[in-house]
Amino acid sequence: SWKIRMAESGSLLRSMAQGHFVCLVLLAAQFGLQPLLAKRLLPKGAFASVILLSSNAMKILISAAVLLLGSNREQLKELARSWTFRDSTLKAGLPSALFAGQGWLIQVGQTHLDSLTFNLLNQTKTLSAALICYLMLGRRQSLMQCFALFLLFLSALLLAKKKATPVTPMEDLARDDHFWLGVVPVLCAVLSSGLTAALTQRALKGSEGRNSWLYSMEISIWGSFFLICGQLIQHAALEGTLSREGGWLATNFQGWSAQCILPISTQACGGILVGLVTKYSDAVKKGFALVAGIVLTTVSQAMLEDTPLTSRHLLAAVLVAVSTVLHSTFPPQPQLQKSKTI
Repeated sequence: SWKIRMAESGSLLRSMAQGHFVCLVLLAAQFGLQPLLAKRLLPKGAFASVILLSSNAMKILISAAVLLLGSNREQLKELARSWTFRDSTLKAGLPSALFAGQGWLIQVGQTHLDSLTFNLLNQTKTLSAALICYLMLGRRQSLMQCFALFLLFLSALLLAKKKATPVTPMEDLARDDHFWLGVVPVLCAVLSSGLTAALTQRALKGSEGRNSWLYSMEISIWGSFFLICGQLIQHAALEGTLSREGGWLATNFQGWSAQCILPISTQACGGILVGLVTKYSDAVKKGFALVAGIVLTTVSQAMLEDTPLTSRHLLAAVLVAVSTVLHSTFPPQPQLQKSKTI
């Protein structure tokens, strides 16, 4: 029957998720194409909060469908018995608050940067992930891996540096928007992403790790809660007036069409894939695997966007690629315990 076929499809998705290589490939594709899809299919001036709420709703639907169809009744009962509000608050609530703020910053920065610059800057989250994972989880980095992270940091500086060539007042204003509304929000999101990576990795891994599909739903629900709270506070601060950032649904969804479903769905799938990769791999490996997405962004931008690739783009892409190879080739050596001699 159709119920059996749907259950088999859900089980297939769950088994594919456990093969983290497949998830890394899909995440790289989503990472590379998401900025292009958002720029082309979402209405200009779309509110970051509305995009995030729509993406969270889609993420909840997808995760719930896979969880229900891919689990038997006993597994679902066990998940329900083991779930507590306290655990959800500690393991999903705090990361969700950080995710909500990061998502808003990312959406603002993405609208003021070309696709390649955005993805290259966003890739530097590997730096904060490596540092925080070391401090919180004890995951060491080898000397060569530290050098790879330094190259990644140089690529971020290269993209963040503003040109010193003479410009007209209008060009200078656009450049300021590029830096303050593009580069700065993305870097702020990157700096805080290491903490969320460590928190989610701790929640998903280990013998008591949470179910990744359930965790995606929890993150989305908590994230939506914090976004709505932020909108309510902003709405109250504006004395109930409808503004560009504080308006409600009737105003915020103006200009939306059926084509907007695609970038919202891919963004939701990207969030789910991040959770799966974090559970079955690790935050640093996930960050470096996304270099394939950067290559995809480079090719796509050259073919589809009017923004030309500059020497800084190409040099930054080379630095990211070299750092990826170095980081994956030279892992830290296991520490050998000294044997006691009598």
